[in-house]
Amino acid sequence: MQFIEFDTIDSTNTYLKDNWEQLEDLTFVSTLEQTAGRGRNQRKWLSPKGENMMFSVLIKDRDLLNRYRYLSMLSALTVIDALEHFVVKDLMIKWPNDVYVRDRKICGILLEGVSREQLECVIIGIGVNVNQKVFTDNYLNEPTSVIREIGQVTDLNEFRTAVYWKMIGNLQLLKEGHDFHQEIMKHDYLKGRKVYAEINGEKAEVEVTGINEDCSLGIIWQNRKMNIDSGEITFHL
Repeated sequence: MQFIEFDTIDSTNTYLKDNWEQLEDLTFVSTLEQTAGRGRNQRKWLSPKGENMMFSVLIKDRDLLNRYRYLSMLSALTVIDALEHFVVKDLMIKWPNDVYVRDRKICGILLEGVSREQLECVIIGIGVNVNQKVFTDNYLNEPTSVIREIGQVTDLNEFRTAVYWKMIGNLQLLKEGHDFHQEIMKHDYLKGRKVYAEINGEKAEVEVTGINEDCSLGIIWQNRKMNIDSGEITFHL
């Protein structure tokens, strides 16, 4: 395990993608500010310096790479575990990679892989709104943060340490074959909802039946039950 801390960097995910061969498995990179942070679909992810927790974890262990489908959900559960330690309540997983408090996003997760003849590594990027009070962008649903939920400032070093060790513990449990599905289902934000979605370019209303054991998402569309993988569907809530 290796800890690398930056004051400012373009992106912790990019740093690990550029240097993964020289770094140890489970290298943890954090920063106070990202100048080119991003989420899914190349969306920008910007944050006031020193207010939030931005970090990435490098996965090179072959047993974990063989279970890569579970890493996004496991990361969300890890963040929930840490947030519950800091007394944040009503936490949910919005499939495939966001953590919500009720109907407001508090954390985004981005997984990226490096492949040659096989998958060489997976990089888990996580951004948690911790001490940010004001969100100035135009949001459909304004995000929330730890300080908004509990009314007090959280020490970022303490929060980072809590997330890291919970991540290490959960990854070890995954390697040992632990089934996280029951825990995931308890926090399933979309289950039972009818939502508008874009499926392979076609917009439609779907009913979500929930997150499956293989971390795909079950939906009912045009009276047909389907399982959808990440990237095949976009939600419009």
